[in-house]
Amino acid sequence: MAKFDKKSFLIILISPSAGGKSAILKRVLEECDDVDYSISYTTRKPRINESNGVDYYFISESEFKELQAAGDLLESADVHDCWYGTSRKFIESELQKGKHIIMDIDVQGARQILQQDIEVVTIFIIPPDIGVLTKRLNDRGTDSQEEIETRLQTARKEMEEIDHFDYLVINDDFETAVRDVIEIICVEEKKVKRFTNIKDIFYGG
Repeated sequence: MAKFDKKSFLIILISPSAGGKSAILKRVLEECDDVDYSISYTTRKPRINESNGVDYYFISESEFKELQAAGDLLESADVHDCWYGTSRKFIESELQKGKHIIMDIDVQGARQILQQDIEVVTIFIIPPDIGVLTKRLNDRGTDSQEEIETRLQTARKEMEEIDHFDYLVINDDFETAVRDVIEIICVEEKKVKRFTNIKDIFYGG
């Protein structure tokens, strides 16, 4: 069978805190062999279930500033007084190897990447309503009431940006949301613009 070469792309999952993007991302990685994870840098402290080099690279603020100054970050954002950023070199290297890269970041980080010269697909994930989001934040048990309110305020601001992104997934049922994200990836792979040698292969080149 003829081999049509395709360009890989970056997949960005965006959602408010407790919207479910991290859990969905992990399932996509388990089910899709051609998708790898972009591990971001952050200056925040790791949570109990998080490991350095697996969930994030946990670094100091001074180290983060050095990466910014050197131009080594594809995007960076200050979220709830903590910095987050993505390695430009890693993303570009993995895409050249033919792997899709998936990551979960906030709205301002996604907007920065959209301004870069890189193949990217954006998927905005939300619970069915603000009441469900509030319950999930409370059930998570990792934030104070003051922090929860801050996250809810941020979520309202993020919703104002939703029109800038490609796809919407409603995370009401987790399994359905996972399937929706995988379907989006499959559809994007089939777009004509992803193929680099269609005519050459078709005419026997």
